[in-house]
Amino acid sequence: MVFAGCKDSDFDSYKIQSVDSHGNGGSIISTAVTAAGGSEFFAYAVDASTSEAEYKMIPVALNAADVAPQDIHVTMVPDPESLAEFNSANFDEFNDDGTLALAHPELYYVMPGASGTPAFTLVDNGVVTIPKGSSIGYLKIKTTSANYFGATQYAYSYKISSVQESGYILSGNHYWGIVALIPKNKYDGLYSLNLTTIGWSAYGISDNLPGDYGTVAMITTGLTSCLFGNLVAGGNLQPGFTTGNATKTAFGATGPEFVFDANNKLIDVHNTIPNDGRNRAFKINPAALASENLYDPAAKTIVANYLFTQNGRPDCTVKMILKYTGSR
Repeated sequence: MVFAGCKDSDFDSYKIQSVDSHGNGGSIISTAVTAAGGSEFFAYAVDASTSEAEYKMIPVALNAADVAPQDIHVTMVPDPESLAEFNSANFDEFNDDGTLALAHPELYYVMPGASGTPAFTLVDNGVVTIPKGSSIGYLKIKTTSANYFGATQYAYSYKISSVQESGYILSGNHYWGIVALIPKNKYDGLYSLNLTTIGWSAYGISDNLPGDYGTVAMITTGLTSCLFGNLVAGGNLQPGFTTGNATKTAFGATGPEFVFDANNKLIDVHNTIPNDGRNRAFKINPAALASENLYDPAAKTIVANYLFTQNGRPDCTVKMILKYTGSR
């Protein structure tokens, strides 16, 4: 994963989305909603609050050899067309305008209507500032998050309209972004990870030795799904140990997402990172015990047993015990 811009404490603590410049040189201005670049949609999980707060919604990046030599002011405007196209491409049973014909609240998002409900304020009237010495700025809003957590899920869809300063090119592909405010689910938080891997000793990976990997995160992506946050190695990388648990390591081209059912059973683990040729993937281990692949709400513990697969290798069994340590 390649990230543009200066160090950001909100990003490091998984309070905001990943950022990526999405470009190949030159002074290009683009949106940067997801690190992989394959989607401009992000579900921003926040705590419910009855007080107004400011949220960083859509990152806007300067893709250049150096950081911004001056404050760069980027104007963003509402973009309902991109939201309609996104809905049409990703959801079934939709109408021509992108709205859903049948209720699908766990997946479907709509922009707040013209009436302003839920009420929000665009910070700086939608002008994003990429500060001098940085490579990233944010479209920000002020709103009350608790107003978003009902039957209807809301998303903000905006696109780059113009740049005040001269000498910058607007991206032809990554010029829009959609961000939905969603509540953190019950699995969200920081966890201590006890990790065991089995089957890849031939490739320098520790075999059948449980070990303390450190603090990791579970990051809400939906009502019952979370993306793994690797606070040890960075990004969302699948964790591991080298032979004999000598060193903590992680695997490139991986980003496991965990999906639970209504009974707290872990029903799916899949890779969110595009195939880089090795076809790295995850799936629930069919040989897992009944006591595995579940979340215990009383103990706030997740037990997972899944397979890590790759071209030309046998399956690697991954066993995790994640114990909740606090909110992220």
